[in-house]
Amino acid sequence: MVNVGTPSSYKKADVQKFIGDMLSDPLVTGKSEWWSDFLARNIIAPLSASKSAEKYKKIWRKEDPQISPLLYFMQKLADELEAKKNIPVEIAMRYGEPTFSEAINKLEAKCPLIHELVVFPLYPQYAQATTQTAIDEIGRIFYKRPHSFRLKIVKPYFNHPAYIHALATHAKPYLENEFDKLVLSYHSLPLNQVEKAWEKGKEFDYVYQLKETNRLLLDQLHIPPKNVVLLYASQRGSGWLKPYLSTDISGIAKQGWKKIVVMSPGFPIDNIETLYDIDIEARKLFMEGGGEKFTFIPSLNNDPSFVEAIWKIISGV
Repeated sequence: MVNVGTPSSYKKADVQKFIGDMLSDPLVTGKSEWWSDFLARNIIAPLSASKSAEKYKKIWRKEDPQISPLLYFMQKLADELEAKKNIPVEIAMRYGEPTFSEAINKLEAKCPLIHELVVFPLYPQYAQATTQTAIDEIGRIFYKRPHSFRLKIVKPYFNHPAYIHALATHAKPYLENEFDKLVLSYHSLPLNQVEKAWEKGKEFDYVYQLKETNRLLLDQLHIPPKNVVLLYASQRGSGWLKPYLSTDISGIAKQGWKKIVVMSPGFPIDNIETLYDIDIEARKLFMEGGGEKFTFIPSLNNDPSFVEAIWKIISGV
């Protein structure tokens, strides 16, 4: 199971390294390799590390050992999938640890007679900054040396019935009380990346895929589209998908919708963008704007319905 990654700690140096590693990737920035590397490591990471470290510190799990929420929930999910389905499972991060190489080595040790390695990206919707860079990197590592088994990469499952069912099952308890609007939040992307993907077709169209996820989810939850607001988070400039969570969430309360429920169907695992950007920052902005009740729906994490969904998706059911 593959995800973007996480700093090894919330200390400034570790956060700066993680930001530098991620934003030096040309598939993330959309710029040339040398320019991405220069900007990331010499300008962006040094300038943003302190502020980002403070955010990570607020969401870091404090049990012993202290651990990133993303890493914690991914490992829990892997353990439960392995136990319930009797299949060897490892996790890997595109940036940081554990690496793809480490995951492959562990799987080979667990299962010497392995005949197929299934890669499950924890990205329901396709984007070059998540799906494509992970696929490229794992392919680069896998084909460095010969293997006796084949590689299978799971395609985006934005509309898979099992994934939609897991989202709906997980969300229902949070929707039992009266609310004015359901806010569905997704990671924003640069418009030039969005348009390039749109030209390639629905298989690569991030906006089409997330809207399909929303449509299918709302059908299962029996919520009319008029009661839903779509917002985008984590933008790094003006030419990104709008409307923005950080600037528009307070406006919802000002329009008279005082009770909202917020969910992020693009993130199966909780991370800084759900636990901080939504549950801390967006909550604060909404309440300061006149809101009365802000209900945050956590990501699926190791929910039993998600374990079953993963099994059905990789099994082709």
